[in-house]
Amino acid sequence: MPETPDSYIARLEAEKKAMEARVAEIQAEIRTINNLIYRRKSEMFAESREEKINEKNVDRLFFETLIMDAISNAKRGLRTGEIHTAITKFGYGLNYNTLRSYVAKMRDKCLIKKATPSSYYWVVAGKHPKATPPDASRSRA
Repeated sequence: MPETPDSYIARLEAEKKAMEARVAEIQAEIRTINNLIYRRKSEMFAESREEKINEKNVDRLFFETLIMDAISNAKRGLRTGEIHTAITKFGYGLNYNTLRSYVAKMRDKCLIKKATPSSYYWVVAGKHPKATPPDASRSRA
């Protein structure tokens, strides 16, 4: 018996829903693996700086690692808003003002710096050839 157009559409829509469910499961698995990777990277990052890991700073270390990776993957560095967008694309929710606080702390620790003194772009300290030391007189990220 030939399929009617309505049953054919219904079958295609059911297949589409099943595929979307599989994609959602795979994306959740990818997020879990990325989370494990970044947690381990943040632990290694803290160990390299001889910083203690405790419940209070584990999230900050985690997001610092995400920020460093986002900046490292950019060709010319990233603006603060672009860092926020990159972290959001990684699948992590982070308040913009909290991000600015993390960026300022990272600048104060000389982990990141402006590409040039008048630049709006953040680069990883020691990685960008045109990077200059951070201006300690500025307190805003």
